[in-house]
Amino acid sequence: MVKFRTRAGVAIVALFVAVLFAASLAFAQPAAKPAKPGATTAPPTAQAQGVGPSKDWTDQQLQDFVKKPWTQEELNKMGRPPRYILNKTIHPRATDANLTPKQLYENGENRHRALMFQYGIGISAKDFYKLWFEQEGYKDPKIKLLDLRQESEFQEARIPGSIRVDTGLAYWQLPGKAPDSTITYYLLCKGGTPENGGSRGAIVAKKMIDMGYSGKLINITDGFRGWLEDGFPVMNQHGLFTLVPGSFQVPEKDAAAMEKQVTPVVAPMVMEEAKKLNIKDW
Repeated sequence: MVKFRTRAGVAIVALFVAVLFAASLAFAQPAAKPAKPGATTAPPTAQAQGVGPSKDWTDQQLQDFVKKPWTQEELNKMGRPPRYILNKTIHPRATDANLTPKQLYENGENRHRALMFQYGIGISAKDFYKLWFEQEGYKDPKIKLLDLRQESEFQEARIPGSIRVDTGLAYWQLPGKAPDSTITYYLLCKGGTPENGGSRGAIVAKKMIDMGYSGKLINITDGFRGWLEDGFPVMNQHGLFTLVPGSFQVPEKDAAAMEKQVTPVVAPMVMEEAKKLNIKDW
């Protein structure tokens, strides 16, 4: 009988301690501030979320964002107007059982555009040029440029000092090619279309947040297209060169006429460009 009472007493004491511990945790939690009448939650940004998995906008947050006009700061990050100003149009999602190719495209475009709005509006090619070359950011070990285009695109022309990471293989390649999770990474894809901007850069920025990168992740909004159209230098196996603005991806039917127009413009030697930028060895 005494033994039973002893066990019962221990159990009662343990239960009492557990209740006190749970109560202390409840009181330790900060009280949530009541929301103001009519207030809406601002869409989160990748930078504001800090370390940890990313959180995509809800449908309501996206719609609230689409209704607002672009701010001047956002416009500056997109490159030269009006060529690279992103279109905020979001089509209603088609849900029929038998979707047309146009509906399939628009559903996919909506998804890419939502990612671009949240993760992809970062810096214009013009501002990145100032940082990378004029301020010699390419020499800073705490700043890296990741080129997210395909291997064929990268071999045709690339920004000096860039590191290629395949968008589809980013989870596997990033730990080896971008091992420092604390430094600043600039992300580059072809980009620059008014409809979608630098979508691959936005996709990889989201992946890097999910993976735990804690440094700044900044997408070059108008991408490689903006870099070329602004007349900035690129390189390939033949060396350093600049492309005449307006001649990037000229339709084949217009190529012959364009060749006659640009030939006199590209006469200056590439080495003069290299000297001006203090580029000696890549």
